[in-house]
Amino acid sequence: MTASCNRQEQALRRAYLHSKGIKPDVQFQLDLIYPKTIGERDDLRHIPNDYARSSLFTARNKSDPRKTLIHEKLFHYNEHVSILYSGIELRAEDDEIVFLQILNYGQSVAFGEPFEFSVKDLVCNVAWSKNGQNYDRARECISRLKANEVLALNSKAYGKSGSISLIQNYTVINDAKGKPTQYRVWLDPNLMVLFAGNTFTSHSWKIYRDLSPVARRLADYIESHKHPFPLGLEKFRQMCGSSDANTTSWRQTVKLACAQVQKAKIADFAELNKVDQICCVCE
Repeated sequence: MTASCNRQEQALRRAYLHSKGIKPDVQFQLDLIYPKTIGERDDLRHIPNDYARSSLFTARNKSDPRKTLIHEKLFHYNEHVSILYSGIELRAEDDEIVFLQILNYGQSVAFGEPFEFSVKDLVCNVAWSKNGQNYDRARECISRLKANEVLALNSKAYGKSGSISLIQNYTVINDAKGKPTQYRVWLDPNLMVLFAGNTFTSHSWKIYRDLSPVARRLADYIESHKHPFPLGLEKFRQMCGSSDANTTSWRQTVKLACAQVQKAKIADFAELNKVDQICCVCE
């Protein structure tokens, strides 16, 4: 990349942030970006739209080994957005909700500054049973969220954002057995770009975290749109990163997900119709 191109991209990014009322050279924190109507609510968790509408967090069968990806272009609902990912595959069943909860822990701290939480609190807040297996599961999620590189390109918004690790860095305090119990975490300041201008989705936490992984991905799609357009069955499969190549079984999985989001009142109506379109109505 030439120096002139790099300067141009930086200028685009700065102009985008200025247009959203954010000064690029000033430290910002998430709860100052959130509107006051939601910033003080602890019952919500938030995810950037560009992550919600992509296959960054997959909904694959638990028996499928996680892939290791190198500069892989992920599926995104919007053609003008590209996400390039390097790292171990992240999944909706655990990595996504752990990421949203960690964002919540850090929302009152300026980007790039550290904050702390315990692995026991994390397991409790994502509604997993308190046991050694789930403590290890949470630790593994944190490791995956650190050991990745995400490059989001949005030609209609901020140009090139720069590569981001979902967790920039962390340090730990270990117990007598050498297992991490207390985390000190730093979030990448570049995450600010993905939240600027209300370009994020808010989920009712207790409802969202209890959904199945496929229903959670459907909730990501529905709640990241004011009026969701019909979503093709195959397009949604790509958004989930699903390896289910059997159309009949995938239809059944999606029908169950539609029933879940409707029961949870995420949508007033959600149905897979006869032409394989997921149709949702939100009042």
